[in-house]
Amino acid sequence: MIGRAIAACFAIACQDAPAPHKPPYPRGLIVLGIDGMDPAITRDLLAAGKMPNLAALIEHGALSELETTDPPQSPVAWSTIITGLGPEGHGIYDFVHRDRASLAPTLSTARTRPAKYAFDLGPWTFALDSPSTVLLREGVAFWQLLEQHHVPATVVRIPANFPPVPSHDAESTAGMGTPDLLGTYGTYQLVTEDADVAARTYKGGIAHRIDFAGKLRATIELAGPMNPTSSAGAAMPLRVEVVRDAMRDVALVRLGGEDVILAAGEWSDWIPVGFDPGLFGGAVRGMVRIYLRHARPFHLYVSPINIDPLAPAMAVSSPSRYATDLALAIGRYYTQGLPEDTKALASGALSRDEFLAIANRVMTETEATLDHELARFRGGLLFVYLSSIDLTSHMFFRSLDASADPAERAYADAIPALYRRVDGWIPKLLARAPAGTRLVIMSDHGFAPYTTKVNLNTFLEHHGYLARLPDHTIDWNKTKAYALGLNQVFVNLRGREPHGIVAPDERARVLGELSRDLLAFSDPGTGETVVTHLGRPSIGHFADRAPDLIVGYRRGYRSSDESALGGVGELELEPNTGAWSGDHCMDPASVPGVIAANVPLAAGARPRLTDIAPTILHFFGIQPPPALAGRMLLER
Repeated sequence: MIGRAIAACFAIACQDAPAPHKPPYPRGLIVLGIDGMDPAITRDLLAAGKMPNLAALIEHGALSELETTDPPQSPVAWSTIITGLGPEGHGIYDFVHRDRASLAPTLSTARTRPAKYAFDLGPWTFALDSPSTVLLREGVAFWQLLEQHHVPATVVRIPANFPPVPSHDAESTAGMGTPDLLGTYGTYQLVTEDADVAARTYKGGIAHRIDFAGKLRATIELAGPMNPTSSAGAAMPLRVEVVRDAMRDVALVRLGGEDVILAAGEWSDWIPVGFDPGLFGGAVRGMVRIYLRHARPFHLYVSPINIDPLAPAMAVSSPSRYATDLALAIGRYYTQGLPEDTKALASGALSRDEFLAIANRVMTETEATLDHELARFRGGLLFVYLSSIDLTSHMFFRSLDASADPAERAYADAIPALYRRVDGWIPKLLARAPAGTRLVIMSDHGFAPYTTKVNLNTFLEHHGYLARLPDHTIDWNKTKAYALGLNQVFVNLRGREPHGIVAPDERARVLGELSRDLLAFSDPGTGETVVTHLGRPSIGHFADRAPDLIVGYRRGYRSSDESALGGVGELELEPNTGAWSGDHCMDPASVPGVIAANVPLAAGARPRLTDIAPTILHFFGIQPPPALAGRMLLER
C-alpha cells in the first residue's frame, strides 16, 4: 500500500533557489544528537582515558544523565526532542500504532494517502491528483520556531520528520521514517548462484538466483518500484548484467547504465539507477550501493534503493533544494531512514564485518556533512543526528559481555570504536565554529542487554485477559485486553474498539487488576519481576492512538517482535539468541540518555528530553510556547 502510493508520487520536484551561505548571527549552538549514546558506556570510556576530547570538554562544562521518554523508544523520544512535548502533545506513543477499524499494526509516524481521483485506460492508470504522505507527528518543530524569529538553523537527518515539515529559511533533512523507493523502510536484495541460499527466506530482503549456464555472463532482474501508470500495479524492474573474470575473483556489474568492477570483498560507491514508467511519466531516479562477497560462487548484496538526493522522487528535505545542495557538496549519501542494515545482518545476508562497513560509511557521510556545514556556520543552530551508535549497539551489545561466546567477544570494540570516533570530532567542531559557540552532545536514550523475549499477549492469555479461537486468531468477544507495539497494552473498550466488550465504567477496574498482575509477573528462572514500571499515558487530543498502559520491562527484558505485532506465542518468556542483542524499550529509568556541554548545566532538577527544545529556544532569546514545560539547561 505504501509502495504503490509512493510510486504514484514520482514527479519532478519543485526546485527552490540554491541556499545562500548562512548569514552571521551573534549566538551559535551546535548540537550532536547521537541516538543511543549510553551514559554508562560513556563514563567507562572516560575513566579509561579513551574519550580525551569529551573529558576536556566537560572539564569546564558538564556531563549528566538525561531522562528519556516513557516509553523510551526513538520515534517517541525524538518527537519530544523536536517539539518539547510529551506523547499527549505530539501524538507518537510507540513505533507502532493500531488501525482503529482492523486493530492491525501501522507505522506511528507517517501515513500514505492514495490519490482520490484516478481513472484506468487499458493497462494504464492516470491520476488526476497526487497521493500524499502525511507526517503524523504533531506540534511545532523547534527549527520552525527559530525560523519565525529569523535565527539561522540547519537540522540534519532528524527522525520523525518525514515528510519534512515545511520551512523556507530553516533547513532540515528527514531521517528515521524515510522509506526507500519500494515504499518500505529498507528492502535489500541478494543475487546468488547458490540455489540453497536463494531459496531461503530473508527478513527485510529478497533473494534472486542468477544462472551463468557455464558462461561468464548472465543477466537478472531485481525488484523495483511500482509503476505509477500501471493499473495492475506492475513493478519497474532493475536489470542487472554480470560479467565474471575468467581467472580472478572479480566481476563487472552493469546496472543503471553504469559499469562497476568489484573484487571480492569490495563495496561500490553510490550508483544512480532509473526506472521508466512509460507514457508521460518522467524517469524515476534512485541509487544503490553494491557489495561483491564472491564472484565464484557469485554472491552480490544490493542495498535498498535509496531516494537519490540529486534527483529526489520525493522530498527528503525542506526547503526541497537543500538535500540536492548537500549532495552536490559532499556527494550522494544515504537517504533511507535507517541505513545500517540490521535486518540483513540478523538474517545472515551480511556478515558482522560487512554490516560494520555500512555503519562506518554512514559515519563518514555524517562527518562530511559536518565539515560542509561548519564551513557555512556563522552562528545560529546546527543540529546533526547520528544513527550508527544506536544500530550498532542493537546488533553488537552482546559482545560487551565478558562471558559471551568468543565469536561475539571478537567484536567487543565495535561499539566503543564509534564512541571514540565521535570523540575525535569534538576538536574540529570547537576549532571551526565561531568563538563562543556552545556545543551540546546528547542522546535520546541509553542501552541495555536484551536477553529475554516477553510474549506479552501470551501472558494476557494465560491470565484470562485475552482469548483465542480454535484457529488461534484472537476471540475479540472474550478478550478484555491486548498488547500491540513494543510497550503498549489496550483495553478492548466498548465504543472504541470495533468489537469492544469492556464497558467504559469497567475500564478502571480492569486496568487495576491487570496492573497488579503485570507487576507480579516473575521470571521462574531468576525469580525477578519482569515488569518494573507501568505508565498511564496522558491522552491529549489522541484518544485514537493512546494506549491504556505503557509497560516498562526490567533491564534485559523486552517485548518479542511477535507480540509487538499483536501475535500470541507459546511461552510467556523465551531466551533471546538472535543477533539483535541490545535494546532500550524497557523501564525508562534503566536506559537514560546522556547530555554533555562545553558550559555548565543550570542547577536544578535532573535534565529531561522535554528540556531540549526549550533550551534551544531560550538560548536564542525566544520564549517557548506555553505548552512547553521544559526548562533552560545551559548555564547563562
